[in-house]
Amino acid sequence: MLKLKPLYYFKTVVEKGSISAASAVLFTAQPPISKALQQLEAQWDVVLFERTSRGMIPTDAGRYLYQRAGDLLLQAQNIDSEMRAFSEGQRGVVRLGCVDMGISLLAEAIAALRLRYPNLQFSLYQGDPPWLEELLERRQVDAALIHLPLTLNPHNIASIPLNQLNVRALCLADTPLAARPSVTLAQLAAQPLVLLRRKTGFGMYDRVMQCFTQAGLTPNIVAQASDLPVMKQLVRQGVAVALVPSLAEAETEAGLISLPVPELQAAADRLALIYYQQHAESAVLKPLLEYFFSR
Repeated sequence: MLKLKPLYYFKTVVEKGSISAASAVLFTAQPPISKALQQLEAQWDVVLFERTSRGMIPTDAGRYLYQRAGDLLLQAQNIDSEMRAFSEGQRGVVRLGCVDMGISLLAEAIAALRLRYPNLQFSLYQGDPPWLEELLERRQVDAALIHLPLTLNPHNIASIPLNQLNVRALCLADTPLAARPSVTLAQLAAQPLVLLRRKTGFGMYDRVMQCFTQAGLTPNIVAQASDLPVMKQLVRQGVAVALVPSLAEAETEAGLISLPVPELQAAADRLALIYYQQHAESAVLKPLLEYFFSR
């Protein structure tokens, strides 16, 4: 079985150029370091160093081992850091998925948690709800901030309901529509529209279409998209007005205006943080859950 300490000694000798220099930074006597190097050479029947007047120069085998040992020691360090999170609850990596419209909420949560747990790190994934649910199901994320309804099997899935979204009409700031305080379904039916649509499952698109049907209107849908950046680009190009879910009261991006659509508020989704119930006591996930429960 390969042991890490001899590899650590070996790596330090390569970097410092001699056993004596390595001894000084390792706070370890020279004999144990020399013995560790001899054991490595005997284990694989190779010579790891040339001993010259300029110091200890790694051989081809030594250079190869140095690269692989560095990778292995770094991986071991990461494993140790992550495992300590189980007992400390203050270290580790929280893997989070997030839909576009939840980014501001997630950023606020990360900022608050970093103040309390400065060593906590975050690995972030952005996408549409079905993809994020798939990541959760595969255990590739610890939690996901999505908008309801869920498309995966709700068995063992827990959720924390968050903000209710608003449906707003996104248009260019220099169009006549932008001068209105709000827009009606009748006014929208006269515009080319781009709608947000899930790749799978029932969602806001279907509820928006129901609202138009109930009002006796037929919208002019020129495009459907599964993410907001695509929709915003179509608006910027003057292709269509976008009906987007939003937390903000006003669109802050240059050249774009978002307007409320009172008749579509019933079509809006609610944001929620979802996770597996059995993972609620996970040390790295628990601070995030506590933050959202306390909002």
